[in-house]
Formats: sequence, structure tokens, C-alpha cells
Amino acid sequence: MNLPESLPGRMYLLAYDTEKNRITSRSQLGLVLRAAALTELYLTERLADDGGRARVAGAGPIGDPLLDDLVQQIAAHRPRPWHRWIGRQEHGTVRTVREQLEAAHCLKVEHRAILPDRVELRDRRAVKQYSDEVRAALRRPAARAEPRTAAVLALAARGEIKTVVSRRDRREHRGRLDELAVYTGPVADALRKALRSKRAAAATAGS
Repeated sequence: MNLPESLPGRMYLLAYDTEKNRITSRSQLGLVLRAAALTELYLTERLADDGGRARVAGAGPIGDPLLDDLVQQIAAHRPRPWHRWIGRQEHGTVRTVREQLEAAHCLKVEHRAILPDRVELRDRRAVKQYSDEVRAALRRPAARAEPRTAAVLALAARGEIKTVVSRRDRREHRGRLDELAVYTGPVADALRKALRSKRAAAATAGS
């Protein structure tokens, strides 16, 4: 199996528990995938930071429906803070990324009428190997990190994807993770803010 090039696709696969054979982090997965899409656009200079707000910087279609749609949305609105874009269309983003991975034969999805769809990896060994490679970057100097790997690791930490970065790792390697987050520009910190806002809203609604 060839891993997808896009960061959202890779983040989805990393959130899959290869031992328990199931997707994890469902409550925040949409936020993490949105942040991964924004990071992809930032790294490829399609988006730029304008005083803490996302701004379209590059022209022309990318060829990825999720990324192209996100660029169009940002272009059509007044500049907004990054965390606002992360908090939009979470469920639709998860569905789109999953469909892309299914079409690329990375996933096998059993669509069920009543129960939630069953999602399985077609090549657990490849995903586990990639996950090990990403985790290994946590123990190397941040200055030597490959930008996309560093970005994935930082987003996994900020988004609390425990299959990649455990709570203990987040605590013990806080400084290194902060250094790696630089590769995401403003997005990693915006993800943490979006996740806190979502949890605060859920707590308010439940009180």
C-alpha cells in the first residue's frame, strides 16, 4: 500500500489503532484533519499568516477536492483566525478524507445501515511502520526533522492523537514538541485552541 501524500490522509491513518483494529480519537479527529489540511496549504505556500489570520497566497487548483474547497472558502470570506477554520465542517472533513482513502485502497469500509460503518486498514504493517517513523522523530533534534513529519508529529500532539503521542510523551517532550510545532506555522497552536473551545462548549451544553 502506498501511503497518501496529503497530510489529512496521513493523519487519519495515524489515528487508526493497528492493534485494536479501529479508528481512535473520534471526538477530535475532525479538528485534527482540518488542521492537517491547513498545514498542508501553509507548507505549500497556498496559505499565509496575516496577523494571526489565514489568507490565500497561491493561485490555481491543487487537484485535491478537500484542499481546493478549503482554499475557496478562505478566499470567499474576510480573513478569519486559523482556529475558526479548524472548527468548521468537522464531520464533513472526516467523511471526505475517509472516502479519499477508500478510493485509494488504503481503507476497506463496510457500509452498514444501522450500526456505524466498519473501517479496516488494507495494510496495517505499512501504517504501523509509518507511525513508528513519526514517533522516532520525537527523539531527534528538531532542526534535523523533515518538515512534513515534524508537522504531523506536532499536530498529533496538539490534537491528542494518543496512537502517535501519548500523554506521557506530551509531558516529557513538551519542549521538543513546541520546537516541531514551528513547522506548522500558526496551525498547531490554533488546533489546541479549537480543541479547548470545543470541549468548553460541550461542557457548557452538558451543565
